[in-house]
Amino acid sequence: VYNEATNEIQITRTDGGAAGGRALELWGIAAGDNPVSIGVLPETANARLALPASLATALDGLTLAVSDEPPGGSPTGQPTGEVLAVGEISRI
Repeated sequence: VYNEATNEIQITRTDGGAAGGRALELWGIAAGDNPVSIGVLPETANARLALPASLATALDGLTLAVSDEPPGGSPTGQPTGEVLAVGEISRI
């Protein structure tokens, strides 16, 4: 869920988690652009993360992805591990 008033995205993980010694990182991918990190997801099932300004203006057609990364997130600024989930944002 995206809250436009606070520019936060709320994620609820319903299954799985990071493998031992790894982290889950959330990415936003605007059409035709490279992935932009939204942040490393906590170990808890619920998270609130600020959406980068570049993604907040590209909500229509924005794709979210979760990748498996080293602790602290990708060292390169782009996904380096396996992509575990992908979904497109839709307005409700």
